[in-house]
Amino acid sequence: MLENFALYISLITAILLFAYSYVEGLRIANSEGKVHGGTFILSVTAAFLFSGFTYVFI
Repeated sequence: MLENFALYISLITAILLFAYSYVEGLRIANSEGKVHGGTFILSVTAAFLFSGFTYVFI
């Protein structure tokens, strides 16, 4: 039961982080001048981490 809960939480978190990184990438692409990509890099890395957790809990 706890593994199923962890699977769903990690899957939902991975999907939300991928969506957030997509929106952040669009915001960075539309901005002019110097950009700070720390949030984008962190969200993409965390999304891949949680997608790995999803694979572990299957």
